[in-house]
Amino acid sequence: MMGQVGTPIIAVESGYVEAIGWNQYGGWRLGIRSFDKKRYYYYAHLRKNYPYHKSLKAGSIVQAGDVIGYLGRTGYSRTENTNNIEEPHLHFGMQLIFDESQKDGNHEIWINCYEIVKFLQLNRSETVKNPETREYSRVLDMKDPAVSGGV
Repeated sequence: MMGQVGTPIIAVESGYVEAIGWNQYGGWRLGIRSFDKKRYYYYAHLRKNYPYHKSLKAGSIVQAGDVIGYLGRTGYSRTENTNNIEEPHLHFGMQLIFDESQKDGNHEIWINCYEIVKFLQLNRSETVKNPETREYSRVLDMKDPAVSGGV
């Protein structure tokens, strides 16, 4: 999804941070697993220097609608924190997992997210920027009943 560097990235579904950090192809990236462990969301090419919400780490709980990171153009480099992509964009993916053999390897099931993204565009979570911290957060603080604490 094309956009400007620094555009807030919103969690599609509540879950926990399973992967966070640098990947030579995806740059700064996040992977969030749904609580039922049947969906995995991949957010890649995040912003250089400040890619994620400051509170996130592996195992963090996020709620659908939380600001989790910021759009950028990192990746395609073994050197961490490198902008090697000309057009800023978010690489967004959704993997379906019916059993653990589908998590990695030749049995992965990744879906085309186009229709989901169109739906989310119509129902997006509004964000606001804190001028002091320059951090974005959601405007409406809704609570997912499956989450005891969010970002």
